[in-house]
Amino acid sequence: MENHEYICHYCGKFYIPRRRHVQRYCCTSCRVNSFNQRNKKSLTEPKNGLSLPEKEEKNEQKISMAGIGNAAIAIGATDFVKTIFTKEENKPATKGDLLGMLSKIQLRYMPISNIPNRGDGARPFYDSGTETIVFRHQPPSLKLNQTKMPGNFKF
Repeated sequence: MENHEYICHYCGKFYIPRRRHVQRYCCTSCRVNSFNQRNKKSLTEPKNGLSLPEKEEKNEQKISMAGIGNAAIAIGATDFVKTIFTKEENKPATKGDLLGMLSKIQLRYMPISNIPNRGDGARPFYDSGTETIVFRHQPPSLKLNQTKMPGNFKF
C-alpha cells in the first residue's frame, strides 16, 4: 500500500486510500452523495439513515354547478325509485299517520253522560268498534295522552 495521501473528490479532505489507484472518495457516504449529485437527485436523506416523509400532492376537488346538478338528479331518481318499489305496508309512519290513528282510537270509546257510573267507579263508554257499551275505569285515549313517545313527541 501507498503512504501517499489523496484528496476526496466530494468533500476535499485528505485520506490514505485502502485500494490502490481505484478509490476516489474518502468514505462510502462521499461516494454515494457524489453519485446522487451527478444524477441530480435531491439530498433529502438525513445523515442518520432515516428518510424524510415525502410530500403528497394535493388534488383539490372543486365544486361546480354541473356536479351539484348531477347530485340533485341522482338523489331525485333514487327517491323516485324507492317510492315505486317500496310496498305501502313497508313505508315508515309519518306524524300525520300517528295523529290519524290517535284520532280513531279516541273516537272508538265515547263517554256516555246519561248512564250513571257503576258501583266500583267504572264509567260507561260506547265502543264504536264492537258497537256495545263498556264500563272502564279509564278510557284508553286518556292512557295514550299520558304516555310519551321517543324524541319528546307527545300526543
